[in-house]
Amino acid sequence: MADRGTILILSAAVFVDLICRFFPAHLPYFLPFIFNAPVFLGTWFLVLWYFRGFSRTPLADRPGPVRQTFFLTGLGLIYFVLQTRFEYLTQHMFFLNRIQAVTIGMVAPFCIAIGWMPAILARGAPGWVLRVCHSAFIRRFARVVCHPLPAMAIFLFTSDIWLIPKIHFAAMINPALYAVMNLSCLIGGLIFWLVVLDPRPVPESRYSYLFRAGAGFLVMFPQIAISAYIALTSQDLYSFYTICGRLFPSISPAYDQMLGGLIQWIPPGMMNTAALIISLNALRLSDAAAAKHFVPPPGARVYEAKWTGR
Repeated sequence: MADRGTILILSAAVFVDLICRFFPAHLPYFLPFIFNAPVFLGTWFLVLWYFRGFSRTPLADRPGPVRQTFFLTGLGLIYFVLQTRFEYLTQHMFFLNRIQAVTIGMVAPFCIAIGWMPAILARGAPGWVLRVCHSAFIRRFARVVCHPLPAMAIFLFTSDIWLIPKIHFAAMINPALYAVMNLSCLIGGLIFWLVVLDPRPVPESRYSYLFRAGAGFLVMFPQIAISAYIALTSQDLYSFYTICGRLFPSISPAYDQMLGGLIQWIPPGMMNTAALIISLNALRLSDAAAAKHFVPPPGARVYEAKWTGR
């Protein structure tokens, strides 16, 4: 039987869907421009399971305020760019569309991965969700896509295929394809950053910190090449925004495209570098923790320190 929180979220989803269909021009800014059931339900159910799991977690095992803030900020960003009136703006300016894409593909998944809440969510999620997540099929699927190399490929594909001008145009004029575009960017970003920023050492995580750090850093270079081309080319690649009408007529198509390319270029590059630093710091902390429990065999001598300098 569904609990009170689940019933409340499902009822809210039906209500919001109906008012978005029949009263779209009379809704406040914080309600969706286009109701997206997977995003709406996914965001609010994760919030519900998070707080429920948090209350069921012993005080000693609860995540600190930094991790809590990152996780909830990531969920809030996803909701803001996909389920508020901000989405209307993204369909009328290319640089705002790139803010949305970078948020759901980079920034929000990055924050969620830093938060790293699988244990908390497992304590708060219903039993059927846990059974699905631990099914043989899901385990086999996760074993493939959660390898750093496939995660890189999925991330690049789901973010860059939509930048091909003809595909981008088709997605912007087709509501179903537009929803697929946003959901694929979000899923690809989550898979990639949860692999790269996994704080666990080997063997809890199947891959070393350096392997994951390398994946997080190297993915930056094809992103830079594509984004730089968008920002620096003199060709109008995305005519959709001229056809539908730009919100800010003072911003020319060339300037709008340049801003969008820079947004796609600079913040993600900074985040890839930050991910490298975070992974190396996690490696340092793991080595320091392992050194505390290391007992040299009888007669052995240590001639050099760890790479951390300790």
